[in-house]
Amino acid sequence: MSPVARLAALLLLGMPVLALAQSPAYSAAAKATFFACKTRPVFKKAFERPAGKADQDTKDDKDKREAYFKAKVASGDCTQLARGEEVSVDQRDGDLWCVRPSGDLDCYWTADKAIDLNPSASPAGAQPHGSRHH
Repeated sequence: MSPVARLAALLLLGMPVLALAQSPAYSAAAKATFFACKTRPVFKKAFERPAGKADQDTKDDKDKREAYFKAKVASGDCTQLARGEEVSVDQRDGDLWCVRPSGDLDCYWTADKAIDLNPSASPAGAQPHGSRHH
C-alpha cells in the first residue's frame, strides 16, 4: 500500500473516533433555579400524583415537592441548578434530560423545560456561572 493510501485509510478510520469524542454533549444553561437528580425515578417521583387527583398543582403539592427535593439534595441524590448555570446535555429521554454541570462528573436528570439550549440568546441579567447547592 502506498504512503498516500495508508494515510487516507488512517484518516478514514480515525474520523468516526473524532466524531464520537466531540458529539455527545450539548452546551446549555439552566433557565431558572431548578432541581435535578442522579436517577430518573428519583426525579419523577416528586411529580407523581395519586390516582384520581387533579392535574392542577396546589400549594400543598408544591410544598411537598420542595421538601422532597431538599431532602434528596441533603442525601446527595439530587442537586439544585442555579439560573444561568452552564451545563452539558448528555442524554435526552422525552421531556427528561440528563445534564452535567460544568466541571462536574455526574449527570443529573431534570425537566427539559428547565434547560436553555441557546444560552447566548438569554435575556440580560441571566448569570452565566451560577453556584450550585448540593
